[in-house]
Amino acid sequence: MRVQIVGAGPSGSVSAVSALREGHNVCLYEEHEKAGFPVNCSGLISKEGLSSLSDIVDFRRHTINRIKGAVIDCAGSRLLVDSGRDIAYVLDRASFDGALAQKAEEEGAKLFFGKRITSFPKGNLIGADGPLSSVASGFGFPGISRFVGTSQCRVRYDGEMPDHVRVFLSNEMFPGFFAWMIPQNEEEAEAGAGCVLPGNSDRALNALSKYTGILFPKERKHSIIPVARRHRTALSSGSRNVLLVGDAAGQVKSTTGGGVVFGTSCARIAGRLAGRPNEYEERWRAAHAKDLDAHYHIHYALGRLSGDSLRALASVSSAFRIEEFLKKEGNMDRPTKMLGPNLLLHPLRSLLQK
Repeated sequence: MRVQIVGAGPSGSVSAVSALREGHNVCLYEEHEKAGFPVNCSGLISKEGLSSLSDIVDFRRHTINRIKGAVIDCAGSRLLVDSGRDIAYVLDRASFDGALAQKAEEEGAKLFFGKRITSFPKGNLIGADGPLSSVASGFGFPGISRFVGTSQCRVRYDGEMPDHVRVFLSNEMFPGFFAWMIPQNEEEAEAGAGCVLPGNSDRALNALSKYTGILFPKERKHSIIPVARRHRTALSSGSRNVLLVGDAAGQVKSTTGGGVVFGTSCARIAGRLAGRPNEYEERWRAAHAKDLDAHYHIHYALGRLSGDSLRALASVSSAFRIEEFLKKEGNMDRPTKMLGPNLLLHPLRSLLQK
């Protein structure tokens, strides 16, 4: 079976590898001159998520920093989550994405760079072409209802806790989303801020600069992230089957905007089931819909809180030692894994220990 894949980001390349391992003939099209460019993502990915790709890529070759926890600023009140172990890695996304595309080519995919698709090739089609997917619009898929715009830049870093991400929650400064500083090393960090569109992400990044007292450069990267899923991600059109995967499908963590973990997991399913759209829809939703829904509900709830409410949330979390719970039970990708007896018993234990 012939499979045409549009987009050579992580989801597209993993779709290609998966389809090749099913014995399909694969063509992979990328509008840019190489995979991984331009770089618009932070490169922070969970250890668990990266380990799931170990049969395709050795992420350690692309690691530039190890992350053990986070400092969370809730409108001025601070929480520290320190796992004491590596829970995520900061990657060189250009080299990581390039390695995934190279793996697809090594396993037999035909790659076409600098190729913007204006008319869709014959055969089964997988759209892995981002949040403004031409495949999705070309075949009349339902739209994505909610996007976040982000602005990012490199800044000088003070060297304090270089293995911890800094997260800033404030709907006054970053409406509907958050800001961050991700250490690249002891001297540099990536600073970024996002807000639900039509909010102004440059204004949000300027607010972070003022809040931290760090002068940010004018040179910035901008991106759009889907934070809601499409209601439909697969269909048959005549004799052709069309599947969407990754950002094109909205398979993204609404809380953080991270799309690699869920996108590549769904990509494996898409590659195997490129000719069976209904089964693809059922399989990926059975595997991930609950966690993606949980991310969305958390994102939506936090985006409605005032500064006073965020500070109160931090105070209550500290009183019940939620940092300790997250240290032991926290999962960056799958919030449903944290639901269970331990979540219910932890506040009670905290009260009894006082």
